[in-house]
Amino acid sequence: MNKIQLQRFLLGIVSNRKLLIVVVIFLLLSSSIGSYLFFLNRAQSVEKVGVETEDFSQGIVLGGEPDDVTTLNILLLGYGGPGHDGPYLTDAIQIVHINFEDSKVGLISIPRDLWVELPNGNKAKINQALTLAEDRSKLVLSGSSVAKHMAEIVTGLQIDYFVGADFVGFKRAIGENLGGIVVDVPERLEDRWYPIRGEELNPCGYSQEEIVELTVQYSGFELEKHFECRYDHIHYDVGPNEMEGYDALAYVRSRHGSAGGDFSRSKRQQALLKGVRDRLFELDVLADLPAFFKKISNNMTTDVNLEILQYLAPTLKNGLKFEIKEVVLSTDNVLTTGTSANGQFIVMPKEGTQQWGEVHDFVNSGLE
Repeated sequence: MNKIQLQRFLLGIVSNRKLLIVVVIFLLLSSSIGSYLFFLNRAQSVEKVGVETEDFSQGIVLGGEPDDVTTLNILLLGYGGPGHDGPYLTDAIQIVHINFEDSKVGLISIPRDLWVELPNGNKAKINQALTLAEDRSKLVLSGSSVAKHMAEIVTGLQIDYFVGADFVGFKRAIGENLGGIVVDVPERLEDRWYPIRGEELNPCGYSQEEIVELTVQYSGFELEKHFECRYDHIHYDVGPNEMEGYDALAYVRSRHGSAGGDFSRSKRQQALLKGVRDRLFELDVLADLPAFFKKISNNMTTDVNLEILQYLAPTLKNGLKFEIKEVVLSTDNVLTTGTSANGQFIVMPKEGTQQWGEVHDFVNSGLE
């Protein structure tokens, strides 16, 4: 889309009072950093080697007048970043779907272990999308094209834009840019085993000989339980909880605080998104939109730009509130678990491997 087309499209939205797009894009730009960022401790690999990616980025394509554009989909990606194991595994994956005609916003959570086949025949977990980037010098921007396409395969929705952020960007945006948020916690969370960064090798008072002996007797999490000094005890009661950057990150990353695993993290992510949205209105960020965008954009990577936001900003002051719909893809509905040919734990459609029709129908019904 060229600049003139973009202006016509955006001004058309303004004139027709399709107002929520401003809210949602701000929700994306701030809340993607509040995603449930969590990383695997085990190695993950593509089913075949030598993946060649292509540019699957689509964006908005005008087929007529601006009124013809009735929906918009933006992909949120959360990853650990440099200094973390698997720094570009996108373990926070969510789509924000805006339906202008029905005045609704959908939050669609996608499990990181979903096994997806690309057009070239290669298969990979969806959270590996950024690692399949063709341009290694611009890993996130290039890999986002793969991530968009994989999300399209899973949901049946065309992805127009993306927003990505790492751990550091998350904490800075929540703590510094937003000054903390209030999250309405839907389910009590208590985790005595939340890892403290930098304490991974702390001997916790054990001698080298004792550590060797423990290593012989135990493995995995059972071994780690003997090193309590490496972990923090986090606790969140049901109801409003004030959270700074560290608290919010712990809330969405916790591995042992709920029985639902990744699916519980998806629900916590959506609760945090709402907290970010409320904080944005409280701060009245539209009073100085360019300044806020510049600050927040330092903590993320996105193909949404300030020009889009500036065209839309004037409409928000008298904007309408849209209904929020939540869709969590899980084994409680249309997914099941299994093992790939190379032995990886994977999540796939109950209908059958790479059979996404039932998943598409579930997503569409959840957005109604």
